[in-house]
Amino acid sequence: ALKQALGQAQSKGDRRTEALVKNNLASLWILASRKYRAATEEPDIYLLEALKVAEELEDKPLESSIRTNLGNLLVGWGNYEDAVWNYKQAVDQADKDGNHELAARCRIGMATAATFHGSTSLAEEYAGGAEANIVKVKDGRDRALLHIKLGDVYSRMMDNAADREQRGTYLAKGGAQYHKSITEARKAGDEPSQAYSIGFLAGLYETEGRYAESLQLSRAALRLAQKHKLFDAVYQWQWLVGRLHNQLGDRDRAIGAYKTAVDNLTSIRSDLAIVYGNENSPTTFRDSVGPIYYELADLLLKKADETEEGPARSALLVEARATVEALKGAELSDYFQDDCANMVNAGAKSIGQMSPTAAIVYIIPLESRLELLIETKSGLKKVTVDVPSRRLMDQALLFRHHVERRTTYFFKGHAEALYAWLIEPIKKILEADEVDTLVFVPDGALRNVPMSGLFDGEKYLLEQYAVGVAPGLSLIESQEATTPNSRFLFSGLAAERHGFPGLPAVVEEAELIAKSFAPTELMDGTFLKDDLENTFLRNDYRYVHIASHGQFSGKAASTFVLTYDGFLTLDDLENLIRPSSYRGAPVELLTLSACQTAAGDDKAALGLAGVAIKAGCRAALATLWFVSDQASALMVDEFYRALAKPGATKAKALQHAQTVLRNDPRFRHPRYWAPYIMIGNWL
Repeated sequence: ALKQALGQAQSKGDRRTEALVKNNLASLWILASRKYRAATEEPDIYLLEALKVAEELEDKPLESSIRTNLGNLLVGWGNYEDAVWNYKQAVDQADKDGNHELAARCRIGMATAATFHGSTSLAEEYAGGAEANIVKVKDGRDRALLHIKLGDVYSRMMDNAADREQRGTYLAKGGAQYHKSITEARKAGDEPSQAYSIGFLAGLYETEGRYAESLQLSRAALRLAQKHKLFDAVYQWQWLVGRLHNQLGDRDRAIGAYKTAVDNLTSIRSDLAIVYGNENSPTTFRDSVGPIYYELADLLLKKADETEEGPARSALLVEARATVEALKGAELSDYFQDDCANMVNAGAKSIGQMSPTAAIVYIIPLESRLELLIETKSGLKKVTVDVPSRRLMDQALLFRHHVERRTTYFFKGHAEALYAWLIEPIKKILEADEVDTLVFVPDGALRNVPMSGLFDGEKYLLEQYAVGVAPGLSLIESQEATTPNSRFLFSGLAAERHGFPGLPAVVEEAELIAKSFAPTELMDGTFLKDDLENTFLRNDYRYVHIASHGQFSGKAASTFVLTYDGFLTLDDLENLIRPSSYRGAPVELLTLSACQTAAGDDKAALGLAGVAIKAGCRAALATLWFVSDQASALMVDEFYRALAKPGATKAKALQHAQTVLRNDPRFRHPRYWAPYIMIGNWL
């Protein structure tokens, strides 16, 4: 409707209405992900265009509204100083106009920006000014909502408090705002606002350790939220009820509340993705919602510890894993902004059915400990490791940082620590079931780590096991080809293009692959987007190899693979490759031999982990960081020669190729052989 109104205003030459509509559209786009707008529809562009018109027309109220939205956008971008400047311009005008509601919203925005920036004294000053404005707002419903927003600011300020006394002061001020909101909402007969303010007050009581009182309030908030179908509040207050039952020692009721919360969260996840999958949001889906899944898994695993060996204990372990699995699928869908994770075969086979000599190592990092769920042909087992999540992730980041540097071996201490936590505790299980392949389902910073480079003090993990990774157990594509197919497509870019250096060894890479397969080849000037599309339309390929620069970014839209005439996005790859799976001839392996992910960027690593799912292929071979094209050519040659042998698995072929690379004096450092990872179906 707004876009239609914009078109009408533009056709009539009505500049004010055009500016007004652009301001309203931008306010929606600040919340909505890029998926819901065209590439040219950027909120900052629309706001600046609308602002120019408002200034030329000297329409001060419109200008204030636009600057308020600019402030909101800039807070999401982390540009707090410019956000405050725009809010101040709007506040000055709102004060002149006596628009206390707008002035309060702007001062709350200023306080929020100051809080994120760590300037608590300024945040207090702005919050005090906002409260003075709220008192003068005429509408009771507006006052109730503004008190909630101001209470949220004080709640955030608690995290930046210098000491317990200051934290207590902010807690009291936040509670006072929620109490005022409840009073105003009751006077106005506004039950939805009561549902939020009572729930947030219950959250503060939880912080104070007043669990029984908090439980009473949270139940009242939940009833109101359910009555008015406030689904975003329903799951939050059910989650709060679960936490409180746990604090009060009733684990079974806590688990029940958590399960209900997760069910309700699942029903609105696509709506939440609009906010948390949005680049303008200061928080992510994982940070805001992820804890509910891990807290439920934690409770289920603790209950499993108290349950005797048998079906009941096994069911709890499976349920805990499925809970974390649900988060992994949601994360991928939010990253890609589509439901690609749901396109994978939902009926995942057991590890025994897939491979009797492989083990799935499911890594569940919890606040106080690490839980490893190991599935082998003999079943599912749990091992607890006494290492908190933060320490584990710190070591993962340090390992990744140092292992890329070929001139040092500083990485070994971190590689040994990770081996001690992830491998040593499960070695007896692996030996008893004669495991030769480990498939990790990593989490957080571990997604960015080359597992084959873990070190026991004498040997690398590469020397002991073939290694694969998967974004999730249920996200391993188990669909097999229904039609015979051994076609191979090689696409390479050896030339210098688009500011990226040339990769001369790509020519050698193509020649070496031709010794094991008879590939269709698109090289340099023939590696064009249109030619690639036409090639896929004419044939189904079992293997697709792309030897070109690529970058996995924290934003799916910014992830690309270079072609001679441009870039292939993840959506492009999906449009090219996925149709073959619908024809019963899924691509067995997509190889990206010159890609890289940014160290420390969990979201970029998430994109790399999910590339096979997004593209619709059974597996992907990719690199965590860029490797010299000479080393890549040798690795690729050895990999495909091993893969062509009867009975070879992709993971075993990769292990062989990495071993050959490591035995070459030029490439002994793991900087050269470790970054190659097999993602998805390793068979």
